[in-house]
Amino acid sequence: GTPQGGVPYSPGHSYTGQQSTPSSASGQLRGGQQPLSPQGGPDGHRSPKHGQQEDQMPLINEPALRKYNLYHRIFLRQHSETFADHAEFAAGAALCVTLMAMPFIMPPGYFERVDRLQAKGYFSRSTVLMFLFIVDHTLGQTMSNAISGLTGALLSVLNAALMHGVIPGGISESTPWFVSFAVSAHCVLFVWLVLWLNFGMNARIFCLSTFAFHWMEFMNPAVTDCVGTQLCSLKVGELVSVAIACGVALLCNILPTPSLAVWKARTKARETTQCLVKVWMDAAASLCGSSRADYRQEQMVADLKKMKTALETLDGYMLHSYYEFGLIRSVRNIREFLSRLKRTLNESTDRLLCTWNTCFGAAHDEMMARLWPQVRDVIVDASKLLMHCTEIACGGKVLDHDEVPLRETAKRTREAVARLTASFKELKASKGIDGVTEELLDEHQIVFQVCAFGRITADLAEEFMAGRNTRPLPAAEVPTSIFERTVLADRNHLSFVVRSFAIMLLAFVAGFCGHSKTMLTYDAGTAAAAALMLRNAIGSSGPRNFGRLRGAVIGTIFGHVVFSMAGWCSWWGYLTSGLAIFSWVATSMFNHADPSDVTGGMAFGHSSAGASAGLLSAYFASNGIMEQCTTEVFTVNDVMGKSYFMIINSLAAVFLVFAVDTVLAPETAAHLATNAYSSALKVITEVVSDLLNPTVLEIRPHSGELAIRMRKAGLLGCQAEAEPRLWRNPWRGLLFGDAMISAKNMRVTLSGMEHSSVEGGRLGGGKADKMRAFAKLQSFAHVRKVVVEMLEHVEDLLDSALSQETGEVMHALGNPQLRRDFNGEFAAAVKGFVAEVNRMPEISQERGPVNSLELDMAAQVSMILCCTWALVAEASQLQRCLLERAH
Repeated sequence: GTPQGGVPYSPGHSYTGQQSTPSSASGQLRGGQQPLSPQGGPDGHRSPKHGQQEDQMPLINEPALRKYNLYHRIFLRQHSETFADHAEFAAGAALCVTLMAMPFIMPPGYFERVDRLQAKGYFSRSTVLMFLFIVDHTLGQTMSNAISGLTGALLSVLNAALMHGVIPGGISESTPWFVSFAVSAHCVLFVWLVLWLNFGMNARIFCLSTFAFHWMEFMNPAVTDCVGTQLCSLKVGELVSVAIACGVALLCNILPTPSLAVWKARTKARETTQCLVKVWMDAAASLCGSSRADYRQEQMVADLKKMKTALETLDGYMLHSYYEFGLIRSVRNIREFLSRLKRTLNESTDRLLCTWNTCFGAAHDEMMARLWPQVRDVIVDASKLLMHCTEIACGGKVLDHDEVPLRETAKRTREAVARLTASFKELKASKGIDGVTEELLDEHQIVFQVCAFGRITADLAEEFMAGRNTRPLPAAEVPTSIFERTVLADRNHLSFVVRSFAIMLLAFVAGFCGHSKTMLTYDAGTAAAAALMLRNAIGSSGPRNFGRLRGAVIGTIFGHVVFSMAGWCSWWGYLTSGLAIFSWVATSMFNHADPSDVTGGMAFGHSSAGASAGLLSAYFASNGIMEQCTTEVFTVNDVMGKSYFMIINSLAAVFLVFAVDTVLAPETAAHLATNAYSSALKVITEVVSDLLNPTVLEIRPHSGELAIRMRKAGLLGCQAEAEPRLWRNPWRGLLFGDAMISAKNMRVTLSGMEHSSVEGGRLGGGKADKMRAFAKLQSFAHVRKVVVEMLEHVEDLLDSALSQETGEVMHALGNPQLRRDFNGEFAAAVKGFVAEVNRMPEISQERGPVNSLELDMAAQVSMILCCTWALVAEASQLQRCLLERAH
């Protein structure tokens, strides 16, 4: 309910935080009708039920309460859907690990078929451990991990077979040095390609962790007998073991109830649409009502947060649904329809947020109350149409019985938009207002965005119907190729490749050489542990590496201690071991479901970032407990003897990761956060400059790109709070938080400017002729100059403040631009522009009817001025925050 910058930015308007009750609300409409308000009136909402107050009537029917059965209540789904999803996933994964681990805990003979698989090399402890890296929350995510894991295992086996085919038996004492050098060069090149090409992280982990053993065995002169090794031929045992792990992981997602990404995507789409139409109605009621309702604004904030979370997770589910039989036409259609719907939901959300760039004057209450019936008609019809389109998108096709009501509702929505436009223009004429006026800029924007909401929902419905007949919908997002040039040349990707390559080479050297009796020679354990710890994540690696070290060491110790205390061949020993592995894996996998460390721009739930501390804890604990039961009495030395080399290998791998990250990643999370934020603000400045430049004709959307940049900056800012500062000044977290809020508000405003600058609000058609016409005015060039210089000033100011790491006094306080009155300059520039633009023939002679206010030049000018005013206000507020946080 406040302007985004908290600053009054329209001349002649004042802002007090709440709109006062208008004294002029008793005016008459044409035909003698009384003014109408969202809280009631002649054409208000439904009649209240008996005993229900008028202002308590819900604007949109709440969805029916979901009924939860006993299975749902076990995971507390009635309290939190998110917690229940994570808990159900963790419990299912732990149960599968426990069942697969029991044949290794109990003596042979209890599971004869499994024993035969073990004898053939098709089922081993590595099968259980690989399952942990494959299983994920949905079938699509698990399928993606399974394909990636199988690819990595296949690459490792094929490369090992190739090496053995060229040099049978591997390296021996009589092998010439240059042959050993050629083999080493081949292996080094193989590691580089696996890391550099755009494979999934599971492919890298599976390939390098298994290839480490192949390489060490091949280089070890003591291994002369091929029987029983992986180097003799293209042995399928390793591949079958991975395939079994993949199959069990897929069953874990299917039983007891399938967990499909496409189902979750449809649920999130419905949830987002429900929130969107409700917030649109609440916002319109608040903007058009005779008084502000605090409960509406608080509910709107809660609904917007829920809608934002749903939209973020929708992207990940859409991508993962590709692996759930995405080549089948029905699934492909659902993905295409949902992808098109998501674009409309994003644009509608930005349009809605743009309506909050308002500070109301004296004429607002009377004018918007008179327009409420038409505003309500547009939102109600558009909401019904959008909810119908959502159900069609969830089904993946327009059925015969959908086409007629869809077409009629779209027509009715466009007619409601036309009536609202006509009523607004008539109301302006009745007040003697013509063209652009500063007093009605905000009212123009509100009606403009309501008309846009109606138009984009009608466009969506007509595009769905057109796609049913002749014109197919745009294809949904699909995974990128392993040779994707934009990924292979990306700076962040190359940084990950270089650091991981150095870590793997050093780990191979450490395992090859060994050290005294503490580290064995030709030991692949260090390299395999280093491969498990590969993680393509942004920001400071120190806290993340400490967490993974704790997970690996504690998991290892826990597993072997449990085995030493409960690894007896008795029923209570089996039960205790099973309960221990179930509880530990369930807890660890629940902690693994934390999206906060995922690479910037990656959808929530995407597991390609790598192994977390929780996953490593489950991995090493399971490995320690999966020992065959015994009747011997174990001592502490026996336990440590079994755990020693695993702990040493884990410590050595983490030490190498620490060392390489320290040397090859010199930038701190604070530097990365500052650079990410500055790049986002620079994009905003450049786009605003191009939008207001009459010579730039092409307009493309930047909202999605900016959202990714800001999400990345936000993640880095959180990591900057946790990293040690040592000799540096404390991280200015409060200032960075204020800057992030302002940047997000600017992104929404920029989205509104982009859509209002193109013909008919449809991106892709180039800049509108009317926009180019008034942008050529000399007075508008001055408006553009002030806005761009203000944004550049704030960008330099924040970059200087956030990047300063030493010194008590903030260097940014010495910026001479702080003495400049940008607000005064902008207000004067707007006054001159309004006077000049009203003399244009396109404004003064524009009398004919239009179907939507989006096509009205005065409304377009008002929309652009409102958005530029919002940007200046946001920049002014950000400068004020910087001065307040200076000490």
